[in-house]
Amino acid sequence: MLERHPRLRVAFLEGNCSWVPFLLWRMDEHAEWLGDVYAKELTMAPSAYFKRQCFVSVECDEEPVRHVIDAIGDDRIVFSTDFPHGDSKFPRAVESFLQLPISEQSKRKILWDNCAAYYGLSA
Repeated sequence: MLERHPRLRVAFLEGNCSWVPFLLWRMDEHAEWLGDVYAKELTMAPSAYFKRQCFVSVECDEEPVRHVIDAIGDDRIVFSTDFPHGDSKFPRAVESFLQLPISEQSKRKILWDNCAAYYGLSA
């Protein structure tokens, strides 16, 4: 789907982001092993499609986000408050997020720039 529709954007929301590095590694590994049999039409590694077209949400207290940033960068992560679920930090979700051990630049991208990019708005 992503190969045929390079302008399509996909968002994985309500599921945290800590799973991303492992899954991308695993998909790349399988593509390397079996891609010539099951995914002949792919011109890039699965992780490259993800980095080009997919976004994933981070919960406000999800400290492993720093590992996700190390793996895929900070351009494809968007903020989630998880409101109105019972485990949401709302109304203090942004305050909680701002305490995460990531750079101020990453925080700005996650809180605004990446969300704007997903919706095709200028930041």
